[in-house]
Amino acid sequence: MSLIEKAQKLISEKINALSLLDTGWQNRAYDFFLIFGQNDESESPWIKSSWYENFEPYFDRLIKQTDSLKETGIRVIKYKPEKRIAKKDNKEFIYHSEVKSGRLKWDIKSHEKWTVVNSADYYFLNLELWTPIWTVCEKRDSPPDIFITISNERDFENKREIQFGYLIVVAVAKNLKTDSKPVLRELSEKINAKATILKTRKWGKPETVGNWAFVNGIQDTFSGGIYNGQSLHSLDFSKLEFEPVWEIIYQEK
Repeated sequence: MSLIEKAQKLISEKINALSLLDTGWQNRAYDFFLIFGQNDESESPWIKSSWYENFEPYFDRLIKQTDSLKETGIRVIKYKPEKRIAKKDNKEFIYHSEVKSGRLKWDIKSHEKWTVVNSADYYFLNLELWTPIWTVCEKRDSPPDIFITISNERDFENKREIQFGYLIVVAVAKNLKTDSKPVLRELSEKINAKATILKTRKWGKPETVGNWAFVNGIQDTFSGGIYNGQSLHSLDFSKLEFEPVWEIIYQEK
């Protein structure tokens, strides 16, 4: 298991600990999008310039279609590489220490805090966005109106081969009747996503359809094991079968 897969497992365990599994949470239906990003890390969503130019405007349009813009909450996991000396053999090694970003909202101040100028200075792992924030969802006893995660598919030291540089999960509750598909199609065209696909899913319901399997709910979606039980990075991305399970919103040109 790679370092990133171990980190994703840790995120999964944290998410599961916070998940509410009663029927109300399980059954809310969503438009469930997966966006597979290009490999150029300088164009990744956690890079400050790319975030503001290529991603934030589209997510902002999406979130503003709800009544919960001011109640949006963000959690980010990122690490800062530090040079340390091993006590055992006195050799230098790189240690990745987690950067505590504190409570983040959907505003410029928070965007400035979690995005990075250069990936060499930080290792971004994951962003998770809830609209409204998870504490409000708990009070309402209902999952979020909009849920977004952004996952870096590179390992800490870039040792594994990757088919796509990042995975974005977007879930928009169907009863909101928001116009999410055109917004995410425009985003996908802007970034020339490798693929953007859509299907209907329920928040807390595991499912297996065709070659695709999701053993947990929407809030616990990562690239590992979701296609024939394999990591998508171990497969030829161009040969993945999306239809008829998924509607293809966009494919790279």
